[in-house]
Amino acid sequence: MAERIANIVLLVEDRNQENLLRHYLQGRGHNSRNIRVQKITGGQGSGEQFVRDSYASEVRAIRSQVTRTKACLIAMIDADSGSVEDRQRQIERALRDAEESARGPLEPILNLIPKRNVETWILCLNSLRVDEQSDYRHDARVSVHSIKQAAGTLFSWTRPNADIPGTCVASLRECLPEFDRIQD
Repeated sequence: MAERIANIVLLVEDRNQENLLRHYLQGRGHNSRNIRVQKITGGQGSGEQFVRDSYASEVRAIRSQVTRTKACLIAMIDADSGSVEDRQRQIERALRDAEESARGPLEPILNLIPKRNVETWILCLNSLRVDEQSDYRHDARVSVHSIKQAAGTLFSWTRPNADIPGTCVASLRECLPEFDRIQD
């Protein structure tokens, strides 16, 4: 059996992002004890700002670990009403501002950017037609059960040669290759 990742850091805005990623990783066989979550606590400010402000230090920490153990950083930040590309540039700028090198193509650092928010992905992964302009943050169809089901679909969509349906929203389709950075 292959050596599992010893340290997985989830840098997320909120509980729905955390739960989707946690269930996804568990579906891939990762143990919860190896997952550390970094998120804003108690609604104190902007989750998006927290992820941007924490990104460079978490990248630095993962880079310092990968020389001696298997480690991975999964950063998820909603694009909100902006574009995925703009949000990607913001987190890349956070690295430059912290005098960290740009993310390498093989580094175990995932940048997941749902457009408009993760709830869009959750509903899409549950075979519901959604668009990336509507705000689904408070949609009643997003629940503990639907998040777990979405994680299972995400797992199947990130498998080699997966058949991705045409109803998949663009930001999710574009992020699927990011999951190849997880070195199981």
